[in-house]
Amino acid sequence: MVRALAIIPTMQAPPRWLAEPELPQLCTDPSAISWLQERGSLTERLRHQWGDVAVHLLDEGLAIPLPHESTRLSLAPATLAWVRCVLLVCREQPRVYARTVILDWTACNPWAEVQRLGRQPLGELLFRLPDLQRSGFEWGQGGTWPHADHWTGHASAQPHPEPLGRRCVFVREQVPLLLTEVFLDLPIGNPTAATNQHANAP
Repeated sequence: MVRALAIIPTMQAPPRWLAEPELPQLCTDPSAISWLQERGSLTERLRHQWGDVAVHLLDEGLAIPLPHESTRLSLAPATLAWVRCVLLVCREQPRVYARTVILDWTACNPWAEVQRLGRQPLGELLFRLPDLQRSGFEWGQGGTWPHADHWTGHASAQPHPEPLGRRCVFVREQVPLLLTEVFLDLPIGNPTAATNQHANAP
């Protein structure tokens, strides 16, 4: 049964999204950039860096996307989409907040498998599909995200008030999936964090 999210999320302010070549406006640290530009499986990179990755499912169901998500997907206002929000946690610390938004949600949607992921990472689905198209990245900073209370009060959470994020669109059978990933504990100035920079295997 398709479930509607109990609360339609709102944001006090949207992130500032920049095009792919504009990343140096937000970040110049090589270690951080290597994470932001990772085009392989982010889940595998997290495992390589910190060990086991736990997926905390925050919410999932039909909902109205955030305004900047609707704009990115050319959705009319108040159009419902499938929205999935998770935290990726390593060593009991939130590392990444991820949001997935999928259009035209029906039983025949080519992304229907996402509904069955549960606590599995989305990357384990994405990187075994041979027929995907993927856009370039956009970079963002700031904004107030739904479910932020799950990491802002964490004792070891990154103290930076405006974590960096990225988003891109995957297309399967002409249906887009918008994936946004906010890095809550981005390694900065850590040479070991730059390892596996070119990993592409899921």
